[in-house]
Amino acid sequence: MSSRLPAPFLVLLLSVLALVGCTPLRVIHPARTPALNLNGPPPDVVILGMSGRCSPPCLAPRDNYDYLGTRGTLDRLADVFTAAGYRVQVSGYASNPAATFASRYVGGPQQGYEALRRDVARLSQGWMRSVRPPRLVLVGHSQGSVWLHHLTRVNPYMPVALQLDLDGLCVAWKSDFAAGIRALGDIYGSEPSPLDACNAYRVAGRTVAAKDIVWPNVAHELEVQSKRLPARPTVSGGYLVNYLFDTTPNIRLDGSRTGLERFISSREDHSAISFPTSDALAWVTGRAAEIAAGWREEDAQLKPIR
Repeated sequence: MSSRLPAPFLVLLLSVLALVGCTPLRVIHPARTPALNLNGPPPDVVILGMSGRCSPPCLAPRDNYDYLGTRGTLDRLADVFTAAGYRVQVSGYASNPAATFASRYVGGPQQGYEALRRDVARLSQGWMRSVRPPRLVLVGHSQGSVWLHHLTRVNPYMPVALQLDLDGLCVAWKSDFAAGIRALGDIYGSEPSPLDACNAYRVAGRTVAAKDIVWPNVAHELEVQSKRLPARPTVSGGYLVNYLFDTTPNIRLDGSRTGLERFISSREDHSAISFPTSDALAWVTGRAAEIAAGWREEDAQLKPIR
């Protein structure tokens, strides 16, 4: 009996395999919260989310994508501020130096750090100069937190009302991004390069990684770290044993932790804490709701704009 496949079947099989090879493995679901529109009137709150390194079978950094947006994590955070009576807009970015790039893991173009940098520059020149500028909220997971700490460092006059760190890690930072950052040329000028985003600095007599420094322009900072010991996963998924986790608490330049809070999610791994159903997001949204209530009290003291 011949083991050769009939020619028509072979052609069909090869066609299917070719389509599978070109078809994204995941479909991006955009956030249901209104998208950032810098050409329109300002909202009350702007949320900028930076996702981190994607896990196999995707190949990082080529295939990184905005999973905080597609998972609904940004929406869950936005709901807190919407419930407090604020108009909210969101924008999600992927861990990559480029402005835009094509991930083979998902459909559609992805926005990288350069797109975030440009959006923040437009915010600084536009909405943030208004009488009642929007409150800026930053949320990053894993490498995404590193990008955002660098962003706040190089934009010292940009007020950040709230920064959220979900297990910020420098794993594979330079090996992932050195080539992409150098390919952009001299776009940063005298501004520190993102290549330095994981460098160590002396803060209050001890050595601290830049990703663990909360800069003076950040009013409040909430930090989540994933579990250290084996624990049964929650509904957000993950593994019994955690493979990556941050252990260093964030710190101010003066060595204090003023305005900083930390939560260790004892049942969730590095990936699970980034899902909207996680214990981590329950803590984050609970604290964010209290912070938003404080904003409402501050706003009530303001005189009406005439």
